[in-house]
Amino acid sequence: MRETLTNPKVLILIVAIVLSLLSIVFIGIQFGIDFKGGTLFQVQLDEKVAPDKLETISGIVAERLDAFGLKDLKVSSLGEDSIAAQIAETDPQKIEQLEALLKTQGKFEATLDGNTLFEGSDILNISKNPADGYGISSQGIDPSTGREAFGWQMPFLLNQTAAERFSKMVFHRCSAVSYNVTTGTSYDCEKTFFFIDRPAGSVLIVPSGTYSNDSLLLAAGNTLQNIPASTSIDLLLENAAIPSLVVDTNSQFSDSETEKLKEFFAAGNKKAVIHPSISKGRRDKLTELGFRVSEVGEADGQTPWVWTATGARQIISITPGIANLDPYVADVQNAKIFSQLVITGASDTQEDARRELKSITILLETGSLPIAIKSISKETISPLLGKEFLRNVLLIGILALLAVALVIFIRYRNLALALPIIATCASEIIIILGFASFFRINMDLASIAGVLAAIGTGVDHQIIIADELMKSGTAASATDSVSYSSRLKKAFFIIFAAAATAIVTMIPLILFSFGFGKLRGFAIMTVLGALIGVLITRRAFSVFAESVLRKAEHKA
Repeated sequence: MRETLTNPKVLILIVAIVLSLLSIVFIGIQFGIDFKGGTLFQVQLDEKVAPDKLETISGIVAERLDAFGLKDLKVSSLGEDSIAAQIAETDPQKIEQLEALLKTQGKFEATLDGNTLFEGSDILNISKNPADGYGISSQGIDPSTGREAFGWQMPFLLNQTAAERFSKMVFHRCSAVSYNVTTGTSYDCEKTFFFIDRPAGSVLIVPSGTYSNDSLLLAAGNTLQNIPASTSIDLLLENAAIPSLVVDTNSQFSDSETEKLKEFFAAGNKKAVIHPSISKGRRDKLTELGFRVSEVGEADGQTPWVWTATGARQIISITPGIANLDPYVADVQNAKIFSQLVITGASDTQEDARRELKSITILLETGSLPIAIKSISKETISPLLGKEFLRNVLLIGILALLAVALVIFIRYRNLALALPIIATCASEIIIILGFASFFRINMDLASIAGVLAAIGTGVDHQIIIADELMKSGTAASATDSVSYSSRLKKAFFIIFAAAATAIVTMIPLILFSFGFGKLRGFAIMTVLGALIGVLITRRAFSVFAESVLRKAEHKA
């Protein structure tokens, strides 16, 4: 027995078990969302992209989520048009906020008369210093709701080119309407419109009833949506630079409407943004004409649908100072250049204002995604369900190990040979978990399945070793070391070939996933189990098996 325990192959196994146990005890096993709870988002892009662009998009998504200080964040690409984001968060309110953030492409634009003043990429820096005005403040009681409203401000700095373009485009865009000796000249200034994810290259299909209702809502204004009173729906559509078609309640397009749609499509507007009430007949016709149809739902009863559909976020009037009228500058070439500007907003609660400010800050800091988001799905597992799941998996694992022990004992009718097989299986589990613990590999359900698959393969390999050694005992003297050695070489040739096949099969899943991101954990554990088996546990088992069979032959 001492000779067996001092064998180098067995010593390596013992050292590996001890190190693995220390890693498990002091570092711990990192469980995935299947067991500790969390949320998995799967983001579907609007089109397939090259691997380098998909990597860029994954990086932007990771930056957005990382800005929330989330733990156990993992973002990976799936195939050519999907991204998976795994987070250890289950709070419904925060998940809803994160989902809204992930759905947003984040393309920020400011327009005047439908022309671009500046974009998100033109912003050099966002000042988060409260002294510069960044933060939340009370706006008093909102007359429309009777509740206290809260405003937010986000100062930012434009690059020189954008600042010059902005200052020249807003130059003298205010008209004097009256003069008072006390207050001075009063001006009527034009408005700038801010959009996030304006659906450029689209046609807006608006039901006539929605158009009329939105016209009234925009004219009334909405403080919480940053819509000033007397806003014109036509001015909003002009600044959005999106062609629109107002349709009646009929189920089909008229001939004139169809011709108009053909003109829009020929002009490069390949997408149709529609109201939920648009009939199936009209949707089918849009598809027939070649449009990609995208439905935008109603936000609430107080927010105009066209406001949501165009991606409008804010309307801000130009001030006489920004327009170079106060003090007066006659020539646009001498216009004062404004590079430091402020975006403001309002919400009906302090928490909502804080969330809105944080979201827009993150979007502008991380930049826009180069491809629009087609859809997003999520899967959430509560921590309580995850713990129950883990207990069930552990119970199944123990039952599986006992079943293997029973089958091995029935096959060999030799407890001395069956016990090393079971002990080797247990040691292999410990070493795999120790390795995963040390390298902080998340153990999700697929990973556990990979461990069980590796153990099953390990049992097969040990049976091959035992069968070959038992053949040796019948073919020659049990003391014939050459016979044992040759049989072990034959057994390990089979084992190495099988392990190599398994590893080669799993490598594509590890490197590329091919759209099956959840199987990556399974592939990693399968490869890890195969390597640990052929390098450590199978070798140690051959020593135990040979020792047991030699003793049995001596007794015989």
